[in-house]
Amino acid sequence: MGREYSIGEVAELLNVTRDTLRFYEKKKLIVPRKAANGYRYYSGEDIQLLLDLIFLRKLQCSILDIQTICGDGSLEAMCDCLEVRVKEEEKLIRQHQQILRQLIATRYTREKIRKYFQQYVLRSIPRTYIFSPSVPHYDAVREEWFKALGEDKKLNCYLHEQWNLQGDRAVNHQCYLILEEYAVRQLGLEKYAKNAPFFSFDECVYTIYASKTVSPQWEDMQKMISWANQQNIPLTGEVHAQYLWNHYQEGKLKTSYIELYLPVKK
Repeated sequence: MGREYSIGEVAELLNVTRDTLRFYEKKKLIVPRKAANGYRYYSGEDIQLLLDLIFLRKLQCSILDIQTICGDGSLEAMCDCLEVRVKEEEKLIRQHQQILRQLIATRYTREKIRKYFQQYVLRSIPRTYIFSPSVPHYDAVREEWFKALGEDKKLNCYLHEQWNLQGDRAVNHQCYLILEEYAVRQLGLEKYAKNAPFFSFDECVYTIYASKTVSPQWEDMQKMISWANQQNIPLTGEVHAQYLWNHYQEGKLKTSYIELYLPVKK
């Protein structure tokens, strides 16, 4: 008889717990020799089998799959199990890649908030794609947003609002869903953007600020218009805005971070 190992020696040798070894025994995946005193002793072959079991568990094979593989003992059973695991992992990788893309796109927005928060600056607006019909009311575009998310969860757009300045008023209110070119590329949405209308501006008076509402008020626009006039910056008369992030407290909106910009005449 070759050398035998106690359960403690095997646990230390394989860096597993005694409970793990007992679990494999309970599932009839390993059958150590039991002495008259009830102690378990493992042979070299038992430890080799345990290494196979541990390897399969590292591949995330279920106990049921392992029981099938070990019970059947055929190469076909092993190949079938591994094929299922490959497909499962490929699916998880695709899901994680999409989550990573969304995280990177979201990080870009948060960095933009940090960079431009409570400042008036001149900056360009990159190509921005429109992914919905234009509607006159915010509630209507929000419904378009819910619909887009329901149809394809990748198409998580921003709710964009546009006005035209007329004297001391903002008129011709339009709402639609948009995504900047960076987000479109990052999220792999080129097929959606291929035939979508878009806009871009070489220069805008631009800010990001904190509001108590998700939609900018006339007073917010007036502050920007006054700043542009003080700087002798000619405006086209358009106003664009979308909320970038909402902060809720106890289920109620506390702060909305709004991106607001006024295109400059060329």
